[in-house]
Parts: sequence; structure tokens; C-alpha cells
Amino acid sequence: MDEPRRADPDPALRARPRRGFSLVEILLTIVIFSVVILSLAGLAFQIARRSTRATDQALSMAVLLAKVDQASITAFDSLNVVVGCDSTVSGLIRIRGCTTVDSITNVRRRVRIVVSTSLPGTRPDTITFQRGRVRYPIPLK
Repeated sequence: MDEPRRADPDPALRARPRRGFSLVEILLTIVIFSVVILSLAGLAFQIARRSTRATDQALSMAVLLAKVDQASITAFDSLNVVVGCDSTVSGLIRIRGCTTVDSITNVRRRVRIVVSTSLPGTRPDTITFQRGRVRYPIPLK
């Protein structure tokens, strides 16, 4: 005798080989990927901030050295020309440089250069040096 034939189950209920990823696996991958990307973004932000600060400090030092060069090459009798303050603006930073000249004696003057920035937490940089009048030797005296 033949066995009665059973009706085929619904094709949606038939066991098929598993293809693709489940929703849980995809969500877990997205969470891990997000954590990695956020940590890299935080690191990139810190590097960019430090790089900007280093650039601002380099600009401040450039202003300071330019003022020292200017005061060094100016003739002794004309040192009062370099006295005063001026500002340099680069992006969000403002650098203010001030030069003062004090007479110590008739042949010696003290030059003081102070450079300050608008960056919070920075202190002004100061350079003080002395300039003397050039003495011309009298030959065969």
C-alpha cells in the first residue's frame, strides 16, 4: 500500500540554508565601529588642538625675535624710534609686542621687549638686553 501523501508545508516554513547576517550581528558591528570611530575622532581633536597651540607659540616667538632684531640693528641714537606697542592678529589669536628703552648711562641703554598673547593660560615672554654706544678707536694716540 501506498502511503498517503502529505501536503507540502508552506515554503516560508521550510528550513533553508542560512544566508547573510542576522539583525543582532549587524547592530553589534555598528556599535563596535561607532566606538572605534569616536575614539579616533577624540584623538584627532586633541592632536589638532595641540598643533594649533604650537603654531600660535611659534608665531609669538617670531614676533618677539623680529622685535629683538629691529632693536638690535637700530642705531644707538635712534633707539627711541622702536619704543611703543603694536599688535599682530592671526586667526583668533592676538599678539601684542611692547618695546621700552631706558637710559642706564650716557653710553648704555637697556632695551626691554615684552610679547603677550590672547591665549588663555599663557604668560608674557620678556627679553631684556643692553645696548652700548660704539666707541671708535683713535688710532696712534
